[in-house]
Parts: sequence; structure tokens; C-alpha cells
Amino acid sequence: MAIGFRNKVKVDLRSYPPYILLAPKKFGKTTFWYNLVKEAWGDDERGLLISCGQEEGYHSLDGLQVEVAKTWNDDFDEETGLRGFVQIVDDIVENNSEYQLKGVCIDTLDTFIDIATKEVLRLSKKETGTPCKSLNDAFKGYGRGKARLLSICNEQIERLRNAGVAVFYLCHIKSKEKTDLKSGEVYEVITNNLTEDIFNNFGDSAQMVMVGTYDRTITDKKIENEERVVYLRGTSDIDAGGRFSNLPEKIHLDPKEFLEAFEEAVKAEMKESINNKEMKEMIDEENTVREKKAQIEKRKTANAKKIGKIDEGKNGNLISIIKSKFPDASDKTKAKIKEIMAEYDIPNFKTTEVSTNGLEEIVSLLQ
Repeated sequence: MAIGFRNKVKVDLRSYPPYILLAPKKFGKTTFWYNLVKEAWGDDERGLLISCGQEEGYHSLDGLQVEVAKTWNDDFDEETGLRGFVQIVDDIVENNSEYQLKGVCIDTLDTFIDIATKEVLRLSKKETGTPCKSLNDAFKGYGRGKARLLSICNEQIERLRNAGVAVFYLCHIKSKEKTDLKSGEVYEVITNNLTEDIFNNFGDSAQMVMVGTYDRTITDKKIENEERVVYLRGTSDIDAGGRFSNLPEKIHLDPKEFLEAFEEAVKAEMKESINNKEMKEMIDEENTVREKKAQIEKRKTANAKKIGKIDEGKNGNLISIIKSKFPDASDKTKAKIKEIMAEYDIPNFKTTEVSTNGLEEIVSLLQ
């Protein structure tokens, strides 16, 4: 019996962990995504931009498919036409066989963190009964707020990946001081604009961290020429990098160049070269695996929706009714109640932190 499995290099953009593009404001990050969708998948409808919080960098891009998520978890509001980030993900998981999305871009990672942080503060107040003003205070401190933040973010990104789409983050940058571990000397590097502990959660799990910047020729304090480039590998002052060993150091801000660099990097990782026919066959195999994962995620979402929200105040009354009526129920009814408990993941009638929908079904059965 063999242990583990032999990894096989994937060839499809959607088969890898998220991609991050860090770049200055008004650099063309959202436009890069707009053009990448058409270049990679041939149709505007194959990609979705989720504009988080107050970002709204999409207005001048005609035909770009957009959802706006100003909050983390809110049902659709007919007046504003908006819904929460979680509800957008639910829709993709449940209906992507119809939508046929190939990629989802989060614009931007910083505003994504903003709406998730507000959700953590809300949950902290709900679960502890005490309002808090900062992530550090959430859930009574000791890093619990930050841990919950990363947990809810990772959960939704994993659901998107399981739905079979490539995930891209756009993020702003800044220049930060870092300390060389060997010499102890301080130096500056162009990197993300988030705190290191939060960004590392996303950066460490990404397949590629790309940094967009301006390559300029400056003479006598005057810019003679400049071009927008994207670094795919890091330098002493550029905090980029990826898991492919054969990436070029930089490319132009051009989706076609990015896709060519991706394809060449994939081929370079393979022990044996492949032709176009073999590459297509590999993509088909990867699609089959993705479809299975997507169906599993779809079932999980359907089950979670059936369980529904938890109303602990209402649950207390429902449990009291169940306890009073259960002893007089017939064996057939008791057996049915056990089935409902298993279906809604209700372990017992001692805790109110269970599905309100499930308890209501049991009460209805006992009436």
C-alpha cells in the first residue's frame, strides 16, 4: 500500500490557489481584470468582479460583470439592489452551472477586510453581549477577533474555489520598512498596505503575488519615460513572488503576457513536455474534478440554508414545548423527531444554539 499521492502539475488557471495583484491607486488593477476575463475565457460573462465596501473602481469599464458587496452578510435589499458578500458566494455556489463563471475578482483585498471586520465586531457583540470598537477588543481580546476575521474570510474564499472559479484579489500598496534577518539592517520594500499578520494569511496561501509599479527613467529629477509593469518575482525592494520557478521577473501590464507567462511556467514544472492536445486533455480532467467539488459545495450550501438562522430567544420557547410534549408522543413520532434532529444537526434539547427551522418542524410534528 502506498502512502499519500503523487502530485500532478495542473495546467488550468482555475486549478491553483488565489492570485494577488498589488498596485498603486489608479494604476489599472480593475482594468487588468476586465481585460483578463476576455483574454482568458473569451467572454465578459465568464468573470465577476465583487466590489467590496467603498471601492467602486468599475464604473468606466463597459460590459464588466459586477456585484457590489457593501456588507458581509445581508439578504438581498430590493430598495438598494444589494446583498452581502456571503449571499453572493451562496449564489455562485448554487447556480454556477447556469452562470458558467470561470473567475471571480475581489476588489480590493483591503476593503474586503473592512467589511469582514465590521462583521466580526457585530458577531462579537451578539455572542458576548458587549460592544467593541476594534478587532483587538473583539471576543474579549487575546487575538480572538483577528482569528475570527481570518476564519470567516478563508471560509468564503474556499467556497469560491470549491465552486470551480479562479480567485483574484486586487490590493493597494505602500512602501514599508523591513529588517534584514541576517544583518539587522533596515531597508524599504514596495508591498501590501495591510498589517503583515493579516496579509500573510492571504499572501502565504496565494499561488502568485504580483506587484504592479512604474518603471521610470529619471534624469535631473525629470521623468523622461515610464511604463506600467507587473513584477512576478521579487527583488530586493519589490515584495512579489510565486510558486512557479520559471516565471519572468516582470511583464507589462498586459493580461496576454500574464497568461503566456503562466502557461510557460506550468510547462517548465512538468517532467515531460506536452503538446496542445495533451494540455486540453489535462484541462478536461481538471474540469471533471472541479465539477465534483462544486457539487459537494452546492449540497453543503443547500444543507446550511435548510438549517437556517439560529434564533436563541425563540428556540428557548420551542424547546420548552418539545420537552413538555415529547414524553407523550408515539414511538413513530419519536422516530421521526430523531430523523429531523439528525437532518438539522440538533444534538439534544439542552442548548438553544441549534436550528430554529428544525425545532419548528419538531413542534409542528408534536401538535
